[in-house]
Amino acid sequence: MAKEWRLAMKAAVIGGVAILFASLAYILYSQFIGPDPSDSPGARNAELADQQAQGVPESFVTLKVIMPGDLSARMGDFVENELNDRLVRDLNMKLELTYIPWSNYQQKVELALSTGAKYDLFWYGAPFVSVYYTKGYIQPLDELLDRYGRDLVKHIPDENFKMNRIDGKLWAIPSQAFTSAGKFSSVMVRQDLLEKAGMTDIRTIADLERFYESMHAIDPSYYGYLETDRGHEMLWRELTDRNYSSLDERMLFIVDEDSGEILSYVESDLYKKVVQLRESWVEKAIIDKNLVGNPSAKIDQENAGKLLFRVGAVSRAMENLQTARNADPNARLREYYLAKEKPKFIVTPSNEAFMITAASENPERAMMFMNWILQSEENYRFIVYGVEGKDYELEKGKIKLLTNDQLMYEWMWRNKDFFVAPAGVEDDMIHDMLANDENSRVSKLFGFHFNEASVKNEMAQVMAVYKEKFEPINFGLAGYEEHYEDALTALKKAGFDLVFAELQRQFAEFRLQR
Repeated sequence: MAKEWRLAMKAAVIGGVAILFASLAYILYSQFIGPDPSDSPGARNAELADQQAQGVPESFVTLKVIMPGDLSARMGDFVENELNDRLVRDLNMKLELTYIPWSNYQQKVELALSTGAKYDLFWYGAPFVSVYYTKGYIQPLDELLDRYGRDLVKHIPDENFKMNRIDGKLWAIPSQAFTSAGKFSSVMVRQDLLEKAGMTDIRTIADLERFYESMHAIDPSYYGYLETDRGHEMLWRELTDRNYSSLDERMLFIVDEDSGEILSYVESDLYKKVVQLRESWVEKAIIDKNLVGNPSAKIDQENAGKLLFRVGAVSRAMENLQTARNADPNARLREYYLAKEKPKFIVTPSNEAFMITAASENPERAMMFMNWILQSEENYRFIVYGVEGKDYELEKGKIKLLTNDQLMYEWMWRNKDFFVAPAGVEDDMIHDMLANDENSRVSKLFGFHFNEASVKNEMAQVMAVYKEKFEPINFGLAGYEEHYEDALTALKKAGFDLVFAELQRQFAEFRLQR
């Protein structure tokens, strides 16, 4: 019996050892036997996920990005050294930035896009997403976002992404996630100079005129008003009892927020009131006719500390404070809404849009780069503020800049999860900004994109006429009574009514779907 038990145990041991060796052999050599498991969709997706998690792709690329404004000396040095060192380490890429001055940014961006120049990524305002989609300048981002944008999705609300969806596809990354109601309908003033003029706040158009007259009497070198292309919405708040929002920056069409009707702005009585007010501002020199056609000179006036007021943008007072203090260390800025009791409207939750060009050779890396910015607070602060201890430091929980040079525009990527107020910004300014969305409503335009494809030729002709004949009226340089009828006739001849009818049709369909 004992002998039989020993024989059984010996057989079991031998069998176990055989199984062990067979298992080891399979583990060691299974990669050479049968189908390659890496060819399976699951394995490929796992590999992509691992690659994204590790953040270091195998191939090295140069990501070519277009940015507005001017490249500061420190930004150039930062990109070539600290930033690109970090990007090589984290994403195996380097950044190559092309800056285009604000004064001709749109013209040169569109030239680059229309000629298929090999840029990968560029910024513009959200209203241009539908324009560039129609022209075929940009590519859809859904698959790229799914694969490489998990931190973008984590830190940017879903409703922001919905704004950039056209025909069921995503065409831009809404990089800013912050307060946005009433954007471009407030007025930003030099608060220190307002108080010097014996005033405390701005409530009416008459207050703005009095502010200019008082300061001009003290020092005639001060310039009143920067914008002549924007700023209509700011004046609407007082000039009409209705609530309106503009379709886009071209100021052709508006929506009545009370009735939901889309209207022709240039044919409205409100348009007449705005341009006639601007005519009076030219006569009073609030709008300087010598600067109207020179955007660079107007910006120089602001940089020199000579600008008294301009259109606000929710947080423009905070954004422009450093520029103002470079010219005058005592400068203070603040934003006000005329007719403060009227509601503000959220047309788009983010006016900032990063688009990947149709000609991009590195769309995956472009999405990885944008995701990298919001991957951590460290990355966010690094690209926006630079190197801690060299470019900025934290002072009582606020960002204190150690250089006057502009790095990445903070407003492009301002995010509620990572926002830190700048040092030196008064608490009342921060309160205004954070409480901005109070008394706000969602616009009837929210989520609507005008697809211009069927009327693109007419739209091109309309805009050519608008630029030639309407812009001088908008600026207050050409009198409404003398020039309006001729301008409107030319606009109609260019195909305005066809464009308007197509817009009305699409907007009606959009409202039915909602």
